[in-house]
Amino acid sequence: MVEEETQKVEATETRKASDELKVVILLKGNRAMVGIQSPDCDPIFTTLEGDLSAALSQVPALVESANAKWDATPRNPKANLPEPPPSTTPARSQPAQPIAKKQPSFF
Repeated sequence: MVEEETQKVEATETRKASDELKVVILLKGNRAMVGIQSPDCDPIFTTLEGDLSAALSQVPALVESANAKWDATPRNPKANLPEPPPSTTPARSQPAQPIAKKQPSFF
């Protein structure tokens, strides 16, 4: 329990120490995908309707929202996935040696 609290405090301190921010805007037709990322934080993606000017007008609000989320939880929790089942592939056998064919004798 103490380790989890320590990790959360360290993550929050790391988040506040960095002022680096990356904003990526992808345009396709009349839609824009905006991605926001900060070091040691999970990226946040949003899809918007409109052109570049519409996307740019939304960036400050999206950055504020991302900062609020990152202050609470900078990274998503790790997934507790089940172990994969053991492989049922049979072990390889030794490759067969090619049989050398004798040349026919003409004399």
